[in-house]
Formats: sequence, structure tokens, C-alpha cells
Amino acid sequence: MKKEIRQQYETLVSFLGKVLGPCYEIVLHEIKGEEIKMISIANGEISNRIIGNPISEKTRNLLKEKVYEKEDLVLNEIVILKNSKKLRSSTLFIKDNGKVVGMLCINFDDTQFNDLTNQLLRIIHPDIFLRNFLSDISYNLLSQDKEHQKIMDTSVNTIDSLMEKILQEIKSELNLPLHRLSKQEKEKVIQKLYEQDFFKLKASIPFLAKKLNCSITTMYRYVASYSKKKLDS
Repeated sequence: MKKEIRQQYETLVSFLGKVLGPCYEIVLHEIKGEEIKMISIANGEISNRIIGNPISEKTRNLLKEKVYEKEDLVLNEIVILKNSKKLRSSTLFIKDNGKVVGMLCINFDDTQFNDLTNQLLRIIHPDIFLRNFLSDISYNLLSQDKEHQKIMDTSVNTIDSLMEKILQEIKSELNLPLHRLSKQEKEKVIQKLYEQDFFKLKASIPFLAKKLNCSITTMYRYVASYSKKKLDS
């Protein structure tokens, strides 16, 4: 990347980081042949990255698949961090005479906005919250096309496998056989999953109902009951 181009984009990273605020992580990558490195970042606390850290799997895949040959930008992909936090990521390919020399990435952490929506629905329309927010539009992954679901820095590569991973961790922690749980044991599992924001994942209710051998309606009741307890406490 030419020095003047690099300086312009480094200034842009700082500017966007301040203008957009702490919910937006701005990252600048420089590409030199086979070498790819992060050269500037604003609000890196979102993903706990600093300059010099390895590039993300999402960035590596974009380059490996040579997306830049057909597109100048990629918008609103979902990435999932190691801590299960979901970000909405957009990338601009920086080109010089048609050759890609860098990438400007903007990662939006909308956790607090989803939590606010969550709380409002619980208070105003608890039934709608359970029926729609948790199952149909719960986070919605901001995309209906699974091709846009990307995983950042983790071995988990699908939402189903992420849910399976979380559930197995709870199973190991509680040392319970998931296929034959009592009502109290199911409630204990749901409590643990709730605390890990498991039910913000799309289609988590049907997934868990199948795993615990109960109906979707029954699962809704379990989650509604625990949600009400949390709200009243």
C-alpha cells in the first residue's frame, strides 16, 4: 500500500472510530503479496484485538476466496467471536490500479440494542417476545442466507454446531443425561442456557425442544417461566 494511501486510511480509521462510537470496531489491513497484517484499529476492545494480532478467519477467507475480484465491498456479514458475541461486519477492499492492497473493516456490536429490545418486549409483550423474538426473529442473524453466516476466530462454523457446543458444555457441567431429564433438571438446564444468551440464537427453542425430548410449546413455557422469574427478581 502506498504511503499516502495508507496515511489517508489510517486517518479514516481514527475518524470513524470516534464518530461512530464504541459499538463500532474499525480495522485496517494491509496486503503485500502473501503478507496480510493489521496496521490500524479503533475500538479494538470489542474483539480484544490490538495491532500485531493475527488476522481473523473471516478476513483470511475473504482473501482466500478472492472475493475482491468480483466485489468492491461485502456488507453485513455475521461473525461470531470466541465469547459467542455476534458482530455485523462490512468490508471495503482497497485497490490500487485494480490490485487489492488493503481492507477496511467495520464491525458493529449491537448487543446493547438487542438487549434493550429484549427487555422492552418482555415488559410490554411477553407472549410476542417468546413466540417471535426468541424463535423467529431472535437476533435473526441479520441475513436469511446461510452463506453470509461467518465465524470469526473459532472452530464453530454453523449456528447449529454453536448451539450443540454450548449445550454439551452445560451437559458436562451439570453431569445430566439430556434425553431423560426431570422437569426440575430441564429447568436447571434452561437456566444455565439462558445465562449464556443461548436463546438469542435463531431457532434455539425448536433445537432445544428436540434435544430434551419435549414439545416446542412446553419449551416456550419453560423459558417464559424463567424469563418472568428474572424479570421479577
